[in-house]
Amino acid sequence: MKQQCYLANVWLTWVGVPVVAILIGLKTNWLGGFVVMAVGIVAQIVYVSWFPRLSRWVGYGSVADQPVRKTEATFASLTVTLYTASVCPLCPLVRKRLLDLKAGLGFQLREFDVTFRLDLILSKGLKAVPVVEANGRYKTGNATSGELLAFLNEAQNLQAREAGLARQFCKLQ
Repeated sequence: MKQQCYLANVWLTWVGVPVVAILIGLKTNWLGGFVVMAVGIVAQIVYVSWFPRLSRWVGYGSVADQPVRKTEATFASLTVTLYTASVCPLCPLVRKRLLDLKAGLGFQLREFDVTFRLDLILSKGLKAVPVVEANGRYKTGNATSGELLAFLNEAQNLQAREAGLARQFCKLQ
């Protein structure tokens, strides 16, 4: 199974728990609905928090990181955007890995929770999260620190090539 959270499933979680709580409240009593809602919220928090330990048993496989060696490279001119959604257990993993890389590489990091941001979902064509965007390139799903560093290197190299082509074009004119 690809290690990503489909936005349709995120929305089902956000809608499903309250709908079940309301139905229970209407069928039995409101206290029962309140209990279902509280248990649903706590279950989501526990699932996200414990996901690295649970991932193998729920079909995602290992989400362990593969740390990267120190590098002398800097990415000061690179802006990286992370698109996340609440209740996605993979988003905090990718966020932490990007923050660790940012500390050593110096790129700018922006983050957007797209759970209820239909404008961003449609404009970026997002179907799943987490999504890392750098220099017009996208990486969807869980990624190790090594995979993220390789992605950032590609984006940085593309940015440098485009800048070089722009300088050459200006010289031609």
